[in-house]
Amino acid sequence: MRDIYNIIKRAKDDLFPQLEAKIRSELENKDKDWLIDQIIYLTCEKHGLHEQKNNLLKLKARLDRIKNLNYIDKDLIEFIEKYKKTKRQDLELLGYIIDAPHRGLDLIEPSKRSKEGEELLQRSKDLLYVALYGDTSINVKITRNQEEILTLVLPEGKKDTFTFLKAATEIKCNGTWKDPESISNDEHSNNIELQVEFNDNEQGVIGTAILVALNLINLLQINEEILYARLEKVQRSSLQSL
Repeated sequence: MRDIYNIIKRAKDDLFPQLEAKIRSELENKDKDWLIDQIIYLTCEKHGLHEQKNNLLKLKARLDRIKNLNYIDKDLIEFIEKYKKTKRQDLELLGYIIDAPHRGLDLIEPSKRSKEGEELLQRSKDLLYVALYGDTSINVKITRNQEEILTLVLPEGKKDTFTFLKAATEIKCNGTWKDPESISNDEHSNNIELQVEFNDNEQGVIGTAILVALNLINLLQINEEILYARLEKVQRSSLQSL
């Protein structure tokens, strides 16, 4: 096997001078401003700055939507009542998801969601943000008096679904899920555990709203057989006042 790698390396080494010369001749005829723009673009792309900018723009749009809706406790209760029993079959019958991959396989892409499905996904993410972080600075007035922690486990390749979460701790772990149908087995695959501290209320309404929102996000995008989420009360934390 070592011989084939050596052959490939030598071939690349032989081709590189020709490739370099071709690129140089092409660039020599380009406008200076165009070259500067390309250098800036490639530099930003290398350091992920384009993605960071897009995420910031999406977050700003999310915060603007939340501010305009003035969330209160009643909104969370109504959300829970409306969607707490939602299953994949319900979304398929409504046409919110169309020809989506088998659960446990790939993410459900936007092309597999209808306009209504996309709107429900957006609303679910907005409400998850409200439940975890909402306060008066974004016109959210919900009762909070019990510190808790949300633990969420999902495949590493799907974690970008939650890029809008802030102050989330990431822990790498292995998955061992076995699909009874042997379609989406999860044997020693790379998973990520996300942990977020938040404040619930005595009735547990905020925590329940989080679980309902996560279920909808899973059904509409993440597409896991089971999206594992756990809520626990925090007895003592360095984030609390001493």
